[in-house]
Amino acid sequence: MKDRVKVFSGRGASCNAVVGVGDITGDGKSDLVVRDTSGGLYRNDSKGNGSFGSRVKIASGWQGYKGLF
Repeated sequence: MKDRVKVFSGRGASCNAVVGVGDITGDGKSDLVVRDTSGGLYRNDSKGNGSFGSRVKIASGWQGYKGLF
């Protein structure tokens, strides 16, 4: 088991859920879906080096997806 690592700083305080969803962009890298405290749902694309790009709004709340696999 590896030690924990910080995923977000700064804007991470406004997040109340973070899910590792696998590769949802089709680029072969595992991405994140993040929900903020106001219900916005965002995708953070993996850069493939352990960091993630800027968030992209994809829905409002979890109802934007039928399921995350």
